[in-house]
Amino acid sequence: MKRVAVIGGGLGGMTAAGELARLGHAVTLFERGHSLGGKAQLLGEGAVPVDVGPTLLTLPHVVREGFRRLDAEDLLPRLIELEHQSHTRFHDGKTFDVWRDLERTVASAEALQAGEGEAVRRFYAEAAEVHRAAGEPYLDAPFEGAFEYLTRVARRGLGLLWKGSRLGTLQAFAEACFKSPHLQKFAGRFATYAGASPYEASAAFALVPHIERAFGVHHVEGGMGALSAALAKALARLGVQTRLGVEASWQPWRTGFAVGPTSDQTHYDAVVVNADPLASLGREHERLALSGYVLLLDAPDVKLPHHAVSFAADYAAEFQALFEGRVADDVTFYVCHAAATDPSMRVAERSGLLVMVNVHPLVYGADFATLGPKLRARCLAHVRELGVRDARVIGERTPVDFANAGAPKGSIYGFLPHGRFGPFRRPRIRSRTRGLFYSGGGTHPGGGVPLVMLSGHFAAQLAAESLGAGA
Repeated sequence: MKRVAVIGGGLGGMTAAGELARLGHAVTLFERGHSLGGKAQLLGEGAVPVDVGPTLLTLPHVVREGFRRLDAEDLLPRLIELEHQSHTRFHDGKTFDVWRDLERTVASAEALQAGEGEAVRRFYAEAAEVHRAAGEPYLDAPFEGAFEYLTRVARRGLGLLWKGSRLGTLQAFAEACFKSPHLQKFAGRFATYAGASPYEASAAFALVPHIERAFGVHHVEGGMGALSAALAKALARLGVQTRLGVEASWQPWRTGFAVGPTSDQTHYDAVVVNADPLASLGREHERLALSGYVLLLDAPDVKLPHHAVSFAADYAAEFQALFEGRVADDVTFYVCHAAATDPSMRVAERSGLLVMVNVHPLVYGADFATLGPKLRARCLAHVRELGVRDARVIGERTPVDFANAGAPKGSIYGFLPHGRFGPFRRPRIRSRTRGLFYSGGGTHPGGGVPLVMLSGHFAAQLAAESLGAGA
């Protein structure tokens, strides 16, 4: 048995702590907040439940496998697959709907613009090839370097290696697939899943729509907060010692590390840090991914879809403004209405709404004390346009709140994967310090609930190997 410290109780840190405890190590999990789960929280104020952080789940098998490794399958909340994956509205009143049934998606594209139904088929076929060429090898194992990664790609065929090397931007990919500028926006938005711009991010992000098409879009019954609570129960059952409200730091000490609050540090053999690693790596001056303004509402029960996007008229201008440190006059809105799928997210004929717009991180010196109320007014005006009346504000989050929670300069996603080789510059899980590993959305393989849990699995795997216990 070895002593392992995990600093940070997000989903990645929780996964790493549980797996290391399952292998027989003595694990202490430090979390400076007063609850586990990181961004995956359910708003605790008011009677209507609403998720504060991530709102959809893909790759459900990754989550199920994560709970299986913790011997906690009985604790996993029900994962509900959405038949209607998303509703998109454009500035000219046209709409596009994505369904689990590809034929319904094709019909929606054809209704939007003649000939684009077949383009949707080609888009998903091409996205599947991108996933085979770049995505599967990227998710198979911890990223330890280009040679090792390219070797995994080559095992799938030299044709895929050639295809992957020729990927341009996601916007170029979208334009090659669709004539409709509306559907080009739809395809480009998947770059924002990593806080990036489709005009600068790699076409490798086309793997995201393939994943949603192939594995489905899911909702966790009871919200993402229920997933965090289930993981917390699994850790308690495995004997992980959890210390809430403790801000811990680490430093090399003898043959291991001194970890804990500054005044009370003890010895551990290995450390997993579930926090954005850019500052620790001396890379805090890099350009950062986008942040967000999030408004949380308690609204009368309304007939809104689970996931809805309303695009700005000029998408390129919106991103230009964002990466210049401004918010454009015309912005894209995302609205999540979880009660459309999950009755448990509805109370007394009222349900929660999450409204989000992309904003820049704090590196540009924006005053969100002034900008926040303006964004709140715009979000409220948008939901009124959707037919929502008598909505009450029950919470909001700005980059200032994300920064206070540990996000670098308030950037939700931290590392910015712009450029053809952007994803390969993402901080690695294994640090240069022996026995120190990272997990979370700021490291490989990136953000999103399943990928964050996968980072925790990889961190536990590498830590166990370093301790001589195998994986």
